Amino acid sequence: MIKQSSIILLVFFVSMNRAVGQSPANQEKKFSADELKTDLKYLKTKLESNHPGLYLYTSKPELDRAFDSLESSISNPLTELEFYKHITVLSSIIKDGHSIILPSAAVTNSPGNTRNFLPYHFIILDNKLFADMVYTSDHSIPAGSEIISIDNLEANKLIVQLRDRQVRDGNNLTYPTWILSNYFRQYYSFIFGYPLSHTISFKVNEQTKTATIKALPKDSIYYYRQKNYPDRSFSNLPNEGIKLKIEKDKKYAILTIKDFHNDVLKKEYKQNFEKSIASCFEQISNNETKNLILDLRNNQGGDIENGVYLLSYLLNKPFSVVQEYFCVDDNELKRCNGPSLGLHDPKSNNFKGNLFVLINGGSFSNSGIVSSCLQANNRAIFIGQETGGNPNVITGFIRDIKLPNTKIQVQVPTKQFVITNKLNNNGRGIMPTQFIEPTLSDLLEGKDTELNYCIDLINKMNNGN
Repeated sequence: MIKQSSIILLVFFVSMNRAVGQSPANQEKKFSADELKTDLKYLKTKLESNHPGLYLYTSKPELDRAFDSLESSISNPLTELEFYKHITVLSSIIKDGHSIILPSAAVTNSPGNTRNFLPYHFIILDNKLFADMVYTSDHSIPAGSEIISIDNLEANKLIVQLRDRQVRDGNNLTYPTWILSNYFRQYYSFIFGYPLSHTISFKVNEQTKTATIKALPKDSIYYYRQKNYPDRSFSNLPNEGIKLKIEKDKKYAILTIKDFHNDVLKKEYKQNFEKSIASCFEQISNNETKNLILDLRNNQGGDIENGVYLLSYLLNKPFSVVQEYFCVDDNELKRCNGPSLGLHDPKSNNFKGNLFVLINGGSFSNSGIVSSCLQANNRAIFIGQETGGNPNVITGFIRDIKLPNTKIQVQVPTKQFVITNKLNNNGRGIMPTQFIEPTLSDLLEGKDTELNYCIDLINKMNNGN
C-alpha cells in the first residue's frame, strides 16, 4: 500500500525532475504539458483495462492519487527523458516486476556513437556503490573503488533515486538492486542525461579522491571491456544456456540454467530446452550422482512449460505449479485460462538425491515459480540471496504499448498467476535456507562465493560432519 510518505516522495521527485540542468536530453524535443498529460492518462487507462495485478499492493484510491499528483505537477514542457524520469516512480508504487517502462526505441536503440555513458561496471553492496570493472583507458578510478558521488550527487541518494524507478514484485528490493548492478550506466543516463564527462568522488585505500572521467560511446566501452578483461566472456555462447558439469568423483553435478525462454535458448545458445534437460538428467542418472546443484542465479525466467518440464525431473510425486489465473474483464478481475494448470507427473527417471538451488535477486519470474514449487514440496536447500521473483503470485503475458506522444515503451501484463495462495503473499521472494552473499573482494577476484559454499556443504555432508 502507498503510505503518505510515498506521496511526499512523488513531490520530491517532481522537483528534482525540474532541476536536471545541463544534460543533453534537455536540448531535445520538448513536449507540451497537454501532450504529457495525454500520455499519462493513456498509460493509466491501459493499466486499468489490462493489468490484473494493478491493485495487489496498492489500492485503487491510493494509485489514483499518485496519478493525480503526477498529472497536476506537469506545468511546463518536458523532454521525453524528463517525462520518463517523472513517471517511472510508478514502478515502486505499483510494485509489479513485469510492468516495465522504458524510453522510446529512438533512445534505447540509438547507435552506440550518438550517446556517451559512464565507462564502468558498477555493483551495489550493502547500499554502497562500487566500481568493479573499468571500461576506459583512464585508470584514475581503479576497480574496487567505493563511489562517494557522481556529478555532485551522493551515491546513497543516487541509489535510492534509481532504485525507486525500477520494477519489483511487492516489497522485494533484491530485484531492483540486481537490475542496477547490471545496467547502472544505462539507467543513470535515462534519468540524469548524457554529459560528455563525469566528476566522480571515490574512496580507495581509505583515501577520498576526485576525478573527471570522459564519458564514452557504447562501442568504445565494449572495446575497453574486452581489452581490459580478455579472460572474461561477455557474450552468450552456444551450448552455454543449459550446462551440466559432473564433478570427477561424481559427488555432485552442477546444472546451470541461464534462461527459460525458448526463443533466447534457440537464438542465443543454439539449444532446445527439453532435449538439453533430458540429456542432462540422463547423464546424472548414468553417473549415479547423489548431489545436484541447480544454478538459477541471474535467470530472468521464460516459458512456464519449461519450468514444469524441469520440475518433472526434480520431484517424485505429482505436483502443481499454478493454482489459477486471473485476467481483467470489463474492469473486473476474473478467473481465466492459462498454461500448466492442474497436476503434473514426474519423470520415471527423476533425480532422487540431494538438491541444492543457487538463487539471487536476478532469479525472477519463472525461476521464482520453479523455486516456489521446490520449496512447497520441501525438495531443496536454497543458497544465496532472496529471489527477485515472488513465490505466491506474479503477472505475465505481456502486452506492449507506446505512449502516443513521447513513444515511451511500456509492458503491461495481462494475466495474474496464483502460484500458491494469495494469502501467503507478503511481497517478498524465496528466502534462502543459507544466506550467502559475495564480498567485494570475492567479486573482484572472480570467486563464486555461493557455489563454493555449496560444494563445501556437500563435502561436509559426505564426510559426516
